[in-house]
Amino acid sequence: MKGLISLILSLLFDVSILFAQNRKIDSLKKVIATTPVDTVKGRSLCRLCNQLRIIGAYETGLMQGKAGLDLCEKNKDQKSIAGCLNNVGGIYEVQGNYPKALDYYQKSLKIRAQLGNQPGIATCLMNMGNIYWFQGNSLKALDSYQKSLKIYEQIENKQGISTCLMNMGNIYRSQGNYPKALDYFQMSLEIYEQIGDQVGIAYCLNNMGEIYTSEGNYLKALDYFQKSLRIDEQIGDTTGISNSFISIGNAYFHLKQPEIAKEYAGKGLKLAQKIKHLEFMKGGSQTSYRVDSALGDWKSAFEHHKLFKQYSDSLHNEDKAKEFGRIESKYQFEQEAEAVKRKEAESKRTEQLETERRNNLQYLSIFAGLIVLFIGLSFVGKLKITERVLDISLFATLLILFEFLLILFDPVLDRYTGGIPIQKLVFNSVIALGFAPLHGFLEKKLRKRFVRGE
Repeated sequence: MKGLISLILSLLFDVSILFAQNRKIDSLKKVIATTPVDTVKGRSLCRLCNQLRIIGAYETGLMQGKAGLDLCEKNKDQKSIAGCLNNVGGIYEVQGNYPKALDYYQKSLKIRAQLGNQPGIATCLMNMGNIYWFQGNSLKALDSYQKSLKIYEQIENKQGISTCLMNMGNIYRSQGNYPKALDYFQMSLEIYEQIGDQVGIAYCLNNMGEIYTSEGNYLKALDYFQKSLRIDEQIGDTTGISNSFISIGNAYFHLKQPEIAKEYAGKGLKLAQKIKHLEFMKGGSQTSYRVDSALGDWKSAFEHHKLFKQYSDSLHNEDKAKEFGRIESKYQFEQEAEAVKRKEAESKRTEQLETERRNNLQYLSIFAGLIVLFIGLSFVGKLKITERVLDISLFATLLILFEFLLILFDPVLDRYTGGIPIQKLVFNSVIALGFAPLHGFLEKKLRKRFVRGE
C-alpha cells in the first residue's frame, strides 16, 4: 500500500513538473497562433525554440526557430534575428553539430556587435567558448570565456559572470587541474545561489560531483549528483536529469552497488535516447554494459556494449575534430608566442632607431651651436668687449667643444675599452691634452684681432 501511495505521489510530482515547464510553451504557442503581427510572431517562435531545447524537443525546436528566423529577417528585426540565431545555434550545440552551432553563434555575434548589444556579445562569446572546448581547443575556449567574463563584469551581470566561471572551471577539469576547477565551480555556485538560478546551481553541483568522481571520492560525488538531480527534476531540465541519472549510476557502480547503478544508468540512457543527446547516450550505454557485466547479465551487457560502440562510432568524427582542435590550439599558442617575440623585437628596434635619430639631432644641434660660437669669436675684433669677457667666451666655447667630443666618441671608447673607467680616463686625458695647444693658438689669434680692433 505504501509503495502504491509513493508511486502515485511520484507520478503527481512528475506531472506537476511537466505542467510547470509546458506553461511557457503553451503560452508562446497561443501567441503565435493568435497574433496578427509578424514581428511578435517571429520573436515568439524564437523564444519557443529555446523552450523546446530545454525539454529536449530538438527537431521541433529547430523547425520553430528557423520559422521565427525567416519572419525576423523578413521584417529586418536585427535584435530578434541575433537572438534567434543564438537559440538555433544552441540546439545544434546539444545535438553535437559543433561546426553548424559555431556558424550560428558567429552570425549572431556579428549582428550584436553592430548593435552594440553588450549582454548579447558576451553570451555569444561564451557559447563560442563552449564549442571550442567541445572541439578540444581549450586555448580558444578560455580566451572566449575571458572576453565574455570581462563584459559581464563591466555590465554587472551576475548570471553571466557565474556561467563564465563555471565554464572556465570545466576547462581546468578537462586539464586535470581539479583544485583550480573546484575553486571556479565554488565561485560560480555562490553567485548562482545569490541570484536563485536553479539551472546554474544544478549544473555546478553536477560538475563538482564529476571532480570528486575523478578523484575517487564516490560518496561525496554521489551527494552532489543527488542534489543536482533534485533541482533538475524541480525545474524540468530534461538534459540535466539525464546527465544526473547517468552520473549517479556511475557513482553507484564504483561503490559496488550494481543493482542501483543499473536502475539509474538505464533511466539516464532512456532519457538521453529520447532527447537524442549523443554524448549522454554514449555515457549511459557505457555505464550500463559495465553494470550488466558486474551482475553477470551477459546478454544485456552485449546489447549495451553494441550501443556504446555505435554511439562511439558516431562521435568518432567529433573526437577527430577534438584532436585537430588540440593540435590547432598548440600551433596557435606557438604562433602567438612567436608573434609576441617579433613584436617585442620590432618595438626594441624602433626604439633604438628613434633614440639614434634623437641623438643625431642633438649632436647636429650642438655642432651647429659650436659653429655659431666660433663664428661669433671670429668677429670679436669688431665688438667692444673687455679682455675678461674674451677669455670667458673662449674658455666656454672650447669647454663645450670638449664635452661634445667626449659625448660623440663615448660609444667608440666603450667599444675599445669595454667601459673600464681607468682606460676611458686615459683616452679622455689624451683628448684634453690635445686642447692645450688649440687653446693657445686660438687665444693668440683672438688677442691679435682684439688689439687691432681697439
